[in-house]
Amino acid sequence: MSPAHVLEPTYDAIKRRLMVGEWPAGFRLEAARLAGDLGVSITPVRDSLSHLAGERLVDMIPGEGFRVPNPTEQDVRDLLDFNLLVLLGAFDGHGTATDTVVPAQSNHASETASLFRAIVRRSGNGEMLAAVQSLNARLHRFRLLETILLPGAEAEIAELYDARASADWNIVGRDLLSRYHFVRKRSAGDYIRMVTDRGADYSFS
Repeated sequence: MSPAHVLEPTYDAIKRRLMVGEWPAGFRLEAARLAGDLGVSITPVRDSLSHLAGERLVDMIPGEGFRVPNPTEQDVRDLLDFNLLVLLGAFDGHGTATDTVVPAQSNHASETASLFRAIVRRSGNGEMLAAVQSLNARLHRFRLLETILLPGAEAEIAELYDARASADWNIVGRDLLSRYHFVRKRSAGDYIRMVTDRGADYSFS
């Protein structure tokens, strides 16, 4: 195992590239080439890829090595369904957190991730929080497309932020979250087509 001071930044760098779509779906992740790009030895790269495979951000294919996942429309719908289940489950928690979340992130995808973390954190359930953090990472590259594919995406997130800060959240929150996920499930094919069409040119910062 690589020392933490080398492994952690290597892992973070590869994970960030995966989340922003630097490599196209199905792209083979060659440890030696990544090591050269990152200026580290091959060992922390392999350790990082193995860790990311465990988080399902990378596919490990016997005999082929590591590849960027190549999701289907159903995969996207399944992720969205699970995300909704976790968020709705947070309403049944008994936490008393009243933290205020301000949408001051670098992009729409990051704002969405911060909101969903805050919703689940309020439940006080650590397993739910871990699940939504994993989902945030796996859905990030699709959320980066939303301002292109879904004209009302930013307004939807703003509405959710406002609703969460209101006294009516427990009344309106479930319906708003269900509608948010319904719209995106309906557009699952568009997400996949856009990722496929852009190929190696699909990347965001």
